[in-house]
Amino acid sequence: MTITPLELLDTSIAQLQTLVAFLDDQLDGTEFATAETCACKEIARSLCRLIRTYEAERLAGRRCFNDCR
Repeated sequence: MTITPLELLDTSIAQLQTLVAFLDDQLDGTEFATAETCACKEIARSLCRLIRTYEAERLAGRRCFNDCR
């Protein structure tokens, strides 16, 4: 059985949300701002923006978010 594009997208978003929660949990209380911790924080921020954009587009009822070719 093949997963539908919507199921794939929903699963991917859920996995990204899990990754953001993991990064936030691991970085909470980080005392030193190393290049690696800064990179992880930027990844988490970028993923949050991506998820918010997707959710806003979905709530607006748009079917295509952009041309991803």
